[in-house]
Amino acid sequence: MAFTLQIANAPRIETARLLLRLPQASDFDRYAELMTDPVAAQHIGGGMSRADAWRKFLQMPGAWMLQGFGMFSVIDRHSGLWIGQAGPWQPEGWPGTEIGYSFHPDAWGRGYATE
Repeated sequence: MAFTLQIANAPRIETARLLLRLPQASDFDRYAELMTDPVAAQHIGGGMSRADAWRKFLQMPGAWMLQGFGMFSVIDRHSGLWIGQAGPWQPEGWPGTEIGYSFHPDAWGRGYATE
């Protein structure tokens, strides 16, 4: 069974190349590839098992439900491929909201983070 997070008036952001939308279960395989790669995810707690990546993946839908914001899934509009995540994030105990991003290694070097 697939689950799609439904939030009334959920934001969607579109650029010429990208779609930023709420996370969906179908994003997980690519997310897991990123998070299990020790180099690609070295600054975001990566290099973890797929099972640990699943638990971490569930944080963003939970943040959207409880805080009303969280990181977006970043989708390549041409291919429909999940290429990363970006957006606001406020971990417990953190002094404020930060903007973060992480991209799958095959999306590196294309200027997505600045777009």
